[in-house]
Amino acid sequence: MPFAAISVKSPSGAAWQFLVLFIVVIIGPPLLTRARIPGIIGLLLGGYAIGPHGLNLIGAGNTTIPELGQIGLLYLMFVAGVELDLALLRVHRRAVIAFALITFACPMLLGVSIGFSLSWSTPAAALLGALFASHTLLLYPTVREAGLTTHAAVATAVGATVITDTLSLVVLAVVSGSQLVGGSTASIALQVGLGLSALAVFALVLLPRIARLAFRRLGSDRVVRYLLAIASFLAAATLADSFGIEGIVGAFFAGLGLNRLVPNEGPLMDRIDFFGAAVFVPVFLVSVGMLLDPRVMVRPETLKFAGLFIAASVGGKTIASAIARFTLGYTTPEAGLMLGLTIPQAAATLAATVVGFNIGLFSQSVVNAILVLILVSIIVGTLIVERSKELVPAPSIAVERLGKRILVALEDATQARFGFAVGSRVAAADSGLVRGVLSASPADAPERERELAQLRAAGFALGLDADPSLLVDSSLAEGVINAVATQHPSLVLMAQTHASLAPALGTAAEAVAAAITAPVAILVGETRTFTDVRLIEANRSEGHHDETALRLAQELASRLGGKKTKQVRASDGTVADGLTPGQLGVAAATSWEVLAASDPPEGAAIMLVLEPRAPVPAASGANAELRLER
Repeated sequence: MPFAAISVKSPSGAAWQFLVLFIVVIIGPPLLTRARIPGIIGLLLGGYAIGPHGLNLIGAGNTTIPELGQIGLLYLMFVAGVELDLALLRVHRRAVIAFALITFACPMLLGVSIGFSLSWSTPAAALLGALFASHTLLLYPTVREAGLTTHAAVATAVGATVITDTLSLVVLAVVSGSQLVGGSTASIALQVGLGLSALAVFALVLLPRIARLAFRRLGSDRVVRYLLAIASFLAAATLADSFGIEGIVGAFFAGLGLNRLVPNEGPLMDRIDFFGAAVFVPVFLVSVGMLLDPRVMVRPETLKFAGLFIAASVGGKTIASAIARFTLGYTTPEAGLMLGLTIPQAAATLAATVVGFNIGLFSQSVVNAILVLILVSIIVGTLIVERSKELVPAPSIAVERLGKRILVALEDATQARFGFAVGSRVAAADSGLVRGVLSASPADAPERERELAQLRAAGFALGLDADPSLLVDSSLAEGVINAVATQHPSLVLMAQTHASLAPALGTAAEAVAAAITAPVAILVGETRTFTDVRLIEANRSEGHHDETALRLAQELASRLGGKKTKQVRASDGTVADGLTPGQLGVAAATSWEVLAASDPPEGAAIMLVLEPRAPVPAASGANAELRLER
């Protein structure tokens, strides 16, 4: 028979395994999201369905998915470190530190007590407590949609994440080190102490410098910049592992180290989020779901563990929020909002659970009980946030930090380096993003498109994560106003070579300043370096001086020149008079007449701050007080 030689075998191999894996990633979250259940639960349940305890599509002997899941775990902790808004620690530092210590200590003590009551070892009890003490901001997007991100209670809860997760990971490092290194207590403490010190120096001191240099020399290609970020957390994880510290601690520290170099809204962060959300993190969650075993979950021991864990975690966070309610002066709805944000357990909890299981401190019953805790905490947190956000009024004015998003509008591509240099210094204090746009008329657009390469080269030379674009409009003012409407900058910098030779730009700048709420500053001239920054105060007799423009000029001068900024008074009607090559002057300009007479000498530049139309973004905590040398 001709068909006798045809044989079809059941699917197997790497292609089949990854096909099954990505089918779960594709359909799992949407199915549960429709039922108003967080998509993370769909990945966990999907992992169970295809795992050895479900349909056994991926058997227990498979090592590819678990190993890729470990990379996903490192990636998850790296992203957690990169995304944290460290500026919140400065703005609300007292409340953040107080609440972080409270919301860490209460669940930690309850978890350790439960561990000891179950006759667990000290390392296992400590790891259990650290597991409860951390939290994941899964519900932050819900709060953001409600317009509450600038509320003090939300900022405090978000900022506390930095401290609670760091403390939890330090406990994890000590526990894993004690189990993997072995030896006396003193030798373990020395080993872990040296490891954490080396990791801190590498991730927080050396890595930012190395990454900045690499971004400048090798980062002209988007793929290279992304791979540099991946190599950074892998290097930190490898260093941590060499000292017997769990790799996720290194990955988290690497994220903190690159926090300022990777703005949350920048192109590189978009790629990190994309690949993390599409591949690495879902694979990790699916690999965790493969550990689910319903036969174990319905055992009395597992149910007992789950009940105790839920009581300790949710109870500890509730106690912490109640203490914050009375000691930090929050209202009941605000405390409820903080509770809802800090109850969900996910990233750090899963990380500590997997580590505890791998080093033999947690049994499979404990792992399944913690997975139940994660599910319950997400549901409870969602209900609390949904109720509390309706009772907490949104701030009347969303005050944004001055350097959060800088828009540099250029007419001449040769000024890109200077404009980006100014923008990067202003944005540095807020870990902000600098975007560049090159103006062009519809007729000149094809030719100007080629000049964008100069803008990209200028950004890469400064280590900026910039993605410049062409601003095509018949009117410069209309074009900038449209760009502001879509990009929502916190500051607009408009550059020109000469004030007197380009009066149209002055008119455009004033039109832009009158039409938008963000502050507008005009950069006139160009200088390669501006180590000497001067705050120029015009004579009071020359006309009206808006106090807001003066305050903005002071803040910008402080950011650009630091403690070496000097305050000088203009000798005559020309605020640029007296500047020498290499100097950058900063002054408040309340009229076009002031700008038109502000041509600096060759090699010098001046920044003129226009009178804003509305309340301006807030200064960062580091620059809130200005101290100038006269």
